[in-house]
Amino acid sequence: MMSSDTENYFMFTWHIENFSFSWQNKNENMKSPSFIVETMDKSKWCLIIYPAGCQIAEDYVSIYLGRLGDSKGPSDIEIEFELYLSTDSGRLISMGVSNGIFQNGVLVGFGECLEKEELFHLKRASFLPQDTLTVTCKMWKSTEHLKQRGRCVARTRIGVERSSFVWAVERFSSFGSDEKNTYEIVATKENEIAVSLNLFEAAEELICLEFTAAKEIPVFRFRLFILCAAGDAELVSEKEYNFMDSRVIKLYFPFHLAKKEMFARKEFYLPNDVLTLRCECAFTTESAASEIESTLYGCNTPSIEDENLPENAKKLMLSNTLKENLKSWFRKPLFSDTEVKTQTNTFPAHKIILSARSPVFKAMFTKEMRETIDKCVHIDDFCDDTVQRMLFYMYTDELQDLEWDSACDLYAAADKYAILSLKEECSSFLKANLSPSNACEALVLADRHSDFGFKRILQKFILRKKKLIMNSKAWEQLLESHMKLAADTMTFKFKER
Repeated sequence: MMSSDTENYFMFTWHIENFSFSWQNKNENMKSPSFIVETMDKSKWCLIIYPAGCQIAEDYVSIYLGRLGDSKGPSDIEIEFELYLSTDSGRLISMGVSNGIFQNGVLVGFGECLEKEELFHLKRASFLPQDTLTVTCKMWKSTEHLKQRGRCVARTRIGVERSSFVWAVERFSSFGSDEKNTYEIVATKENEIAVSLNLFEAAEELICLEFTAAKEIPVFRFRLFILCAAGDAELVSEKEYNFMDSRVIKLYFPFHLAKKEMFARKEFYLPNDVLTLRCECAFTTESAASEIESTLYGCNTPSIEDENLPENAKKLMLSNTLKENLKSWFRKPLFSDTEVKTQTNTFPAHKIILSARSPVFKAMFTKEMRETIDKCVHIDDFCDDTVQRMLFYMYTDELQDLEWDSACDLYAAADKYAILSLKEECSSFLKANLSPSNACEALVLADRHSDFGFKRILQKFILRKKKLIMNSKAWEQLLESHMKLAADTMTFKFKER
């Protein structure tokens, strides 16, 4: 391999926004914008990615370099190339080096580039910052030196529309099996109904939410919460649907949220006989739009070690300045107007920061609640360390050094106060640090907080490592304390079929 410090090469960087919404099935691919390498006989190329894997590597994301059929230049070009994936810290992780004699229409690459489970779940926070996958391909000729370095940057954006709304179902006590309450999600671009939501009572007084898609939607993500009297947001379900084969899908509320059970706790779930739901959805709206952003040759071309572009550096500097200002507010609470009290400590804070970061805190400060009157928030169910970490994150968007136990406690606190980004960060840490010794503990945590996506990942992990886990003391304890959860996990593989 040539040294990137002394030799010339061509570097192509491809940013794919909203990558987790890629709709391709197995053996279906997405192509980058085509690019021409002037220093390689003006040959024409593209990158090809299989988000759902291909026939030879079903469990992996596959990436290939291809010479296009209408490429100029000699019939054969011998090329070496290296593929990289960028992480959230800007570090480039090499996927490997390959080579080939490229004729027009030839593809060479990596079928087993990165496991789908690793990319989309276990290390998603690292490889998909802001849900953007960044692939870099460094190319050079095997038989001769290039005259100068070259660089091309391209971007593909998968069309996604996001919607968040509160849905109040009034006079819930008279809500029966013969009526429906409907909410329509309208796609803004087309100004047409994308999905209709119908809430109704099914058998055994179960509450059912029926989704009816007006058109094919490859990826539809939905999170449903109940807003309780105290302002807490209780997660009911987190699902991803595919409205391709079927346009109608039903979602049943958990048994503990059956109509009878909610009436038993109506002061909590049904204040003033109103069921209040908060819905968050995101769905694909159109095919991916692509463009070449820049092409550069010569001495000013960035090296592979200088991947951060100037505009990114400027944004980072501004972001760091804001973080430092908010850190100083956290450490020296000038103008603080509230306090957060644990059983053993008191933390001065600012209502505007807490309200901006948490709808639960916002509800406390905007309603006639104890916290509004006392100008103090009491948190008795979490230790000082967890509360301090949570507040630090709310001010700075940063996580202090985490370990397994502190991440579990912080995850629970983030869920209670509906700090969704913090919950996701803690979840990503736990996924990245999963082991046979802690998987059962994580499973109980995910189940307790109704985190169905995390729970699914854990169940898959346990089934993959079943010989180690199901012969352990942790599994015996799970069987004793959460028998139904253990049984659900053992039968999970069959339920997925």
